[in-house]
Amino acid sequence: MLRRWQTTSYQTGWRFRADWFLPEVRSVVTSLASSATVPAPAAKSLGAARARNGVSISETMTDFRALFSAAERALDIDALQSLAEGWAEVAEMAPSISCTDVYTGLATQAHFQRRIHEVSSMGTGPDCRGAHALAIISLAGPRDSRTHCWTLLARLGEAVKGQLHGTGAMAMYQNSAVHVLFPFSESNLCRLVECKAALEALGDGAMGPARLRFYPLSSAAAAAASATATSAQDSAC
Repeated sequence: MLRRWQTTSYQTGWRFRADWFLPEVRSVVTSLASSATVPAPAAKSLGAARARNGVSISETMTDFRALFSAAERALDIDALQSLAEGWAEVAEMAPSISCTDVYTGLATQAHFQRRIHEVSSMGTGPDCRGAHALAIISLAGPRDSRTHCWTLLARLGEAVKGQLHGTGAMAMYQNSAVHVLFPFSESNLCRLVECKAALEALGDGAMGPARLRFYPLSSAAAAAASATATSAQDSAC
């Protein structure tokens, strides 16, 4: 049931797959599988956990509905209300979320997710003109520890900001990968290729080899990407 819920949630709009699973998710699934209900405390705990991780109330509730769809059960309105209450309590008490990660100087996960949501839902306006795309530069993980040292992360942040300055891009570092939201253009694709090369050179190659992937956020960007992304990566730009 856990896997079915996860798949259904992705299909109904969950944006960042690596951030879906939480310990509270397993508790909710175990309760529904064993007793055919989700107790109010379990639902409330999941809502609170989602809020702490910067997930919006809309995405939290859509994800919870996906659970009942995956289990082929009617939605438990009481459990959904408890989920919303847990989310609201944390959201109301939480301090202002910093926009900047202390290690890299790039955007925090919550700030980056909010920007993704703004671009995806608005699509127009002075800050959202034209097609946008998401790029992920996957880096080699640390060899001798669970995370790269903070000095290397600081250099990573400086390199990303330097390479992408003036492109209108926003970047976030998470799980040995740099996520970049950027206005789609061939010149920006070239800048991302250069950014990938700069990251591979850091720390005597400690983060290489890297892999660059593109995820257009609109049909317009998808059409343009199919024509230009490959040539941009294969050329010197």
